[in-house]
Amino acid sequence: MFGVILSATFLVFLLITSAHFLHRGVGDMRDALRQTGMFLLNRAPVGLVDLFKDNDGNGSKTWIQYGSVWLVVSAIGGFLASWHHYDPTALDSLASIGWSWDDGSAMKTFNQTTLYAAVFSILLGGCLMAHSRANGGRLASEANAAMMGFAWFGITLVSLLLPIFIDVGSFETSLVGMIYAALIASILVNLLITNASISDSTSVSSWFLIMGLISMVFAFVIRFVAELAGSTQIVWMANAILNGWVPLALIFAVGYHVIPATTGRPIWSGSLTKASMLLLFVTVSPFFLSKSADSTLIQSIAAILVTMGLFPILAASTNLLATTRGDAGSIFQEPGALAIAAGALLLPIFAVLAFFTGLNVMVGDASLELVASTVNMGYLYTIGGLFSLGVIFSLYPAASGNKLAGRSASMATWFVIVGGLFSTIVSLMGNWMFIEISPLVEDATYENVSGFSLTASVGFYLVTIGMLMATGIVAKTAFSRTPYTFVLAGQTDVSVYHLTQGETSIRKLLSRGVGLDSNLVIGASEEEEGGSTVIAVATELHNDEVTEFPVHFEPELVELTKWLAGRGTTARQFFEWADVDNSGSMDLFEFSNALRVAEIADLPPWDIEKLVHAMDLNGDGRIDLPEIDIHLMGIRNALEIEFIEYVEEETATDSGDSKEATSDNEEQAEESEEHPKSEDADELENVEENV
Repeated sequence: MFGVILSATFLVFLLITSAHFLHRGVGDMRDALRQTGMFLLNRAPVGLVDLFKDNDGNGSKTWIQYGSVWLVVSAIGGFLASWHHYDPTALDSLASIGWSWDDGSAMKTFNQTTLYAAVFSILLGGCLMAHSRANGGRLASEANAAMMGFAWFGITLVSLLLPIFIDVGSFETSLVGMIYAALIASILVNLLITNASISDSTSVSSWFLIMGLISMVFAFVIRFVAELAGSTQIVWMANAILNGWVPLALIFAVGYHVIPATTGRPIWSGSLTKASMLLLFVTVSPFFLSKSADSTLIQSIAAILVTMGLFPILAASTNLLATTRGDAGSIFQEPGALAIAAGALLLPIFAVLAFFTGLNVMVGDASLELVASTVNMGYLYTIGGLFSLGVIFSLYPAASGNKLAGRSASMATWFVIVGGLFSTIVSLMGNWMFIEISPLVEDATYENVSGFSLTASVGFYLVTIGMLMATGIVAKTAFSRTPYTFVLAGQTDVSVYHLTQGETSIRKLLSRGVGLDSNLVIGASEEEEGGSTVIAVATELHNDEVTEFPVHFEPELVELTKWLAGRGTTARQFFEWADVDNSGSMDLFEFSNALRVAEIADLPPWDIEKLVHAMDLNGDGRIDLPEIDIHLMGIRNALEIEFIEYVEEETATDSGDSKEATSDNEEQAEESEEHPKSEDADELENVEENV
């Protein structure tokens, strides 16, 4: 028990320290550490890294391509396992080449290993792309990232073939884990150097990615040490991190990048974002739980942490789905975003199922172990598969530099959604039936519920086809000759803007949220059908008087303008006060806090988002000084709000003295103007005053 407490304490300290230096930097050691890190990335091992290209996106592309190979293998393996539950003798004709079917445990291990490798590799490739986009467009060393992807693929292949030649136990598995830890440590160095190359704040996706990989390295190391020391409790903790924290961290990192990029809207709630990040790394995920220690205290603590482990999943899913609101059309038009949105919708369902069945395995009598296994594999195949498809369809084109090829992306997404749900539900029905008949039928086997197995395998066939189609798209895109161009969606919500005849300025149009692609519509006569005419953007919009309509300002922004004008506070002064982190721009939370502290309005996140969107001219989800200055100045001019210059208050004595001095000076000035004095007269007066 002491070992578990010590390991958990060290992990929390490690994460807090990493977060501190990630946010604050390392000060004067930055340059030295960067040079050392770049030397290790580009020169160690000597000569090997030169075999890989250092092109932009090559690291991400390599991870996704090798992950796609494992995706095909795991999909075929999953279908074979599902079919063999129906007919164990289906492939007995391959016995001549060594094929044999036991109780299915070997196939289960094979599928879990290949599927984990597929989901991890593809999601990590997508996260690398998201991280590089947020930090100048490339990693510090794309060649090293590509080499680590190749090495991960090779080590996974060796670990699958090794049991053919030797007996592989838990110690050998933990030893392979140490090799994985070294590869991930190299990726971490690459990410940290990339993150330090710019002065902007770390993105949400980068936070999840870096914290997840730090936890992964820690888990591999303590598992190896625990195997040497014979501590099963620490091994349990390490496996909970590897199977719980790491996949969810990568899933959240991908979701928090793709959904906002597709909709062109900022993340819905910063509070839910922070909650999903903080709670993920201090709780226990409900997926892939195993039998915990016999200690009642440890079991109680573990059960509480598993219960709390539902909250980050619910928070992240709610946040991602809420970000899509109001722009569902762009989600359905983009197959990658559709896959991720569907995964976010289904994730809480699998989490709740895993919670109840996992607790039975962890602290109960393990009577639902079969059901828990079905839920866990369904989670990896369905949720992991959907987010992997989201990476392939949304981020792989940017990594490869080629436009997404093929027209079957949406069909592949729907195949995985329908097939994954259907096969999981039918398999669960078969599991429950098998559990019910086991006490009643002597030597009960899966053949007694073969109908459920057959139906589930038919449903899973859709998952297999969907993943094969996705891998085919990866191959086609890799050889496509159509270059990829990234277009930021959602520059403005104003697709059509109506004007009456008159004139205006581009600045005024921009202040009202009109974008470069907005159609300007000039009001026509009522007799004309449609009532308006769409015209092209021009520097002059007809003639005579300025009469625009509609002119509408958000009431809260009007109150803010009046509040500032009444106090003589400029937009620059307000901006510098509200920009707490001195990043040069205000996010939703800083603006909300400023309105609340100024007692102007205490609004929910969706209303704050509407206000920010009204001022956000470049569509980045944040407010910079020119944007707020233009908008507030537009409100002042349109509503003729008077700006009262700020004058410092003076004490009564000082005020009276200053007034008397002012009046004396004015009188002296008037006298001097009426009776100019010579220099001699001035000297004479000075002498008389001295006397």
